[in-house]
Amino acid sequence: MGFSKHPNKPEITKLEHHPGSPSDETVRWTELKPVPLTQQLLARGYEVSRNTVVRLLKRAGYRRRSLRKELLTGDVDPHERDQPFRYLDTLRRQAQAHGIPVLCVDTKKKEMLGHLHRRGHGYSTGIQFGYDPDDRHLATGILVPHGVSDDHDNVGFITLGASHETSAFVCDAIALAWQEDRAERYPHVQEILLTFDCGGANAARSLRFKEDLVELSARLGLRLRVAHYPPYTAKWHPIEHRLFSQVERSFSGIILDSPHTALEAVQRTRTQTGLTVKARLLDTVYELGRKCSEAFQDIRAKFIRHDNVLGKWNYVVDANGFS
Repeated sequence: MGFSKHPNKPEITKLEHHPGSPSDETVRWTELKPVPLTQQLLARGYEVSRNTVVRLLKRAGYRRRSLRKELLTGDVDPHERDQPFRYLDTLRRQAQAHGIPVLCVDTKKKEMLGHLHRRGHGYSTGIQFGYDPDDRHLATGILVPHGVSDDHDNVGFITLGASHETSAFVCDAIALAWQEDRAERYPHVQEILLTFDCGGANAARSLRFKEDLVELSARLGLRLRVAHYPPYTAKWHPIEHRLFSQVERSFSGIILDSPHTALEAVQRTRTQTGLTVKARLLDTVYELGRKCSEAFQDIRAKFIRHDNVLGKWNYVVDANGFS
């Protein structure tokens, strides 16, 4: 590894725990950390310190790295994933050029309430205690955080639901965010662009979701242009790293003992780049298992117009109908 052996010491043997990538012979890694590696070298007769081993690893091209979640899952052709992103970027640029708001919409992972352990640290004058183990049955309740992010203004709106993540909840959360925050910012628009991922309560193939979108369009008096990120690409949705990651930091190291504690934590979310977050509680109980009405299945083409390009993921919803 770039250092000479002490005289009369045995030759260093090939270490175990040194595999490589089967698809790239230039990529290798060691499962040993500097301290165990130092101990193995000492056992083989080499006088070496941990700091020296760290320098030698660096000289040999090894760096401390974490795994990256980039391998594709599901039936996705990587050569066909570029077109949806380019088209979505075109929609976003066209909307911004015409003063149309672009809102990223998604539901964050559920948060359990109660004296349960949470990762992270916080400042306190004494120790805070959480259950051990922190099993789900010890939770006093569950919150469903739904987010709407306006990246143009660097503003987020979080609706904390107390029921289930359904398409009705998603549309109610969008309406709450628009009516309480964004409508005043865009008083004269007739259309908004909403971006979603491709699954869950707002799945691109869900007729129940589309029926609720038509009702949302009527409630807001706006035409809704909808763009879904293609399957297995939700982590590239801007709301994930621009809003949800910061809200998660606000939850870090605190006890979420009540909905109001979570609400206050979300409202404290700030960044040095100017992100501000508003939040509201929504205690409506939502029914699971709702189906699309038969009447809507027959008339949905009147209110939903799919784009000629990638229409299964991109469409316009207008409660006034299309001629």
